[in-house]
Amino acid sequence: MLGFPKPYSDELLYSTVARAGVHDGETSPKQLLDQVFENRKIIATVDLPSHVQSLAQQYPSNSGLNTSLLIARHTLWPIYAPFLPPERIKKLRNWMAEQSQGAAHLASGIAASRVKAKTELFACRPCLAEQRLKYGECYWHRLWQVPLVRMCPKHGALSRSNIELDGEHRHAFIPVESADLFQDVLVKEQDEVFAKQCAQLLLSNCEGISFAQWSLFYKQFAVSLNYLDGSRIDHSKIHDTVVTFWGKQWLEDVRILPSRIETSWLKSLFRKHRKSFSFAEHIVAIVALSDGRLSISEAINQASSLIISAAETKNQSAQKHDVEPVAPPSPDQLQWKTLLKSYSPKAARQIYKALYARLYRNNYEWLMEIDKSFHTETTLKNHRVDWSKRDRKIARELRRVCKALTENLNAPHLSRTFLIHQLNQRATVEKNLSRLPRCAMLLTLYSESTTEYQARRLTRAYLSMRNKHREIKRWSLLREAGLSDERMTELITALLKDILSE
Repeated sequence: MLGFPKPYSDELLYSTVARAGVHDGETSPKQLLDQVFENRKIIATVDLPSHVQSLAQQYPSNSGLNTSLLIARHTLWPIYAPFLPPERIKKLRNWMAEQSQGAAHLASGIAASRVKAKTELFACRPCLAEQRLKYGECYWHRLWQVPLVRMCPKHGALSRSNIELDGEHRHAFIPVESADLFQDVLVKEQDEVFAKQCAQLLLSNCEGISFAQWSLFYKQFAVSLNYLDGSRIDHSKIHDTVVTFWGKQWLEDVRILPSRIETSWLKSLFRKHRKSFSFAEHIVAIVALSDGRLSISEAINQASSLIISAAETKNQSAQKHDVEPVAPPSPDQLQWKTLLKSYSPKAARQIYKALYARLYRNNYEWLMEIDKSFHTETTLKNHRVDWSKRDRKIARELRRVCKALTENLNAPHLSRTFLIHQLNQRATVEKNLSRLPRCAMLLTLYSESTTEYQARRLTRAYLSMRNKHREIKRWSLLREAGLSDERMTELITALLKDILSE
């Protein structure tokens, strides 16, 4: 794409692509995807986008805007990278550079985290005014989209926009100028502290700190601040300090209030790390326990500089890579393998209980592996729902919706997805359409093809211009209908000729 804009400071790649569409005068989201990515199936992702390499190729090689720089400075990569182990970092970078298909969000822990990504875009009104004055246009700043951040450290509360990230327009990169901003969100003093820490975190260049380093850091951190009960870490005292500093209500609002049970995230944070924790959990613990004296960026630098002993590293490596020599199969193993040719694993277990018990005690891994290879897939049938009755009920609703829409020339494109989204039980229909034959038939009957939609738009434009007694010319009719020669199908081109000839 010629003239692809360079990203501004801390601008999201989502925003850069949106501005590219504005600069090029492209109003079709699909056309924009074609021009930038040569792929119409790209999903407009804010936090950890994929296909970044395609964006890097839009710039000359001497610009310095390579894939690594775009990921580090124009995505939310810095708020996840310091808390992921090195072996996962490399995979995550590759997925973001090329095609991810959701793997980046799974590997980063976003999908399973208690700290959920934002579902709509946010903006700071004073920041937008400053951007317009400085650059002549506005852009989406990445700090505004960090999960749990509800205010700009410089100006105050953020405003929620009408741009939803997971909906009908999830393939559209929407610029700030096209967004409607609602009233400012309600914020507290704690939000300012949290936002400033997140702003520092976005400037961090550190990544791939191992679980062993984070475990050692928190152990030394608790000892240095005397959060001890004898020689053990005093989890009760840590819990009380964190809740007192941030306030129980604020922690509940952001859904990271630690509990006192053994599996609490705050207790796990000060034990041996076996999984990664979210940036918000690290910030809440570090800032509260140090009473604001230690920032998240300083904590990351300290953790990354810790050296794990060679003995511990060797032990971990041995656990991962040591391979035991393969022993010859025992008589019990040979007998079980022969039985599985005639019986299913469950049937063999019920008939030869003593044999199964010996194998379970002495050859557990082998037993699980061979049983798995002989398992037969079972099809579970859900008899709780009368799908025929539900199909008739939803079909009646769908018929009413379709009848109202088909009589309206001004209705949007009546695609299958659009029609489903008009229903009260749209999720049920989307996930179980194979069980709803009446609904499937109605969707096939009433959904419009591209040609049918273009014909309706052309007819609507023609009737509107004729009723207003406007002169009908080819260019004016196309503009009124929102069509172009590049997007029109052959049938619509022929229909246009017939209309103009009359």
